Amino acid sequence: MNAELESARDDLAYMRSLIGGGTERMLATIGEAFFWAGLIYGAQCGLHALQVVGLAPSTGLPALAIAWVPTILFCAVLTVIIWKGRKAQEGGPSSRALGAVFQGAGLANLVMAFVFAYGAYKFETPGLWLYHPVVVCMFQGVAWYVAWVILRRAWLWLVAIGWFATTVGLGSVIGDGGWYLAILSVALIVLMAIPGWVIWRGAKKAP
Repeated sequence: MNAELESARDDLAYMRSLIGGGTERMLATIGEAFFWAGLIYGAQCGLHALQVVGLAPSTGLPALAIAWVPTILFCAVLTVIIWKGRKAQEGGPSSRALGAVFQGAGLANLVMAFVFAYGAYKFETPGLWLYHPVVVCMFQGVAWYVAWVILRRAWLWLVAIGWFATTVGLGSVIGDGGWYLAILSVALIVLMAIPGWVIWRGAKKAP
């Protein structure tokens, strides 16, 4: 992990020479948000997978907590992150583009959530909702691919490929709840929480 931090610091130095100031705070905000989102929702998907195989409660208050506490917790964490990053400098054009692609992916995910929710309700096909996480993974792959195009760092390309592989993997196991949730849990932790931590800590430790 120390090597990854060193690589992140090298990336930040490269970014400063490429796009100017205002980069560290923006990357710290993105990285921290990704870290907590991947960790919280990865754990939630893991608990749901355990529910499928009968190793976690699927009724009562514990099941209700598994369903709702992660979202409440993440909303609180995200509020703190946004508040801390409210005075971040804007940075250069490429810096704004890098931030915009991840923000755009997040907005697209929200829009598609409404689309899938409405479709599942209108056509009375709850299974349609299972395709929303597949689309989320696809948008993540696109966002990390754009980050690789801008920065040309191999580890960003690997994260993008991981998200695209997850998209295919989830699409191939829809209907098998245990595998579906297990794959999603691993992807959120490995491809979102860990890269987010590397970016976040690298940005905070950058000189």
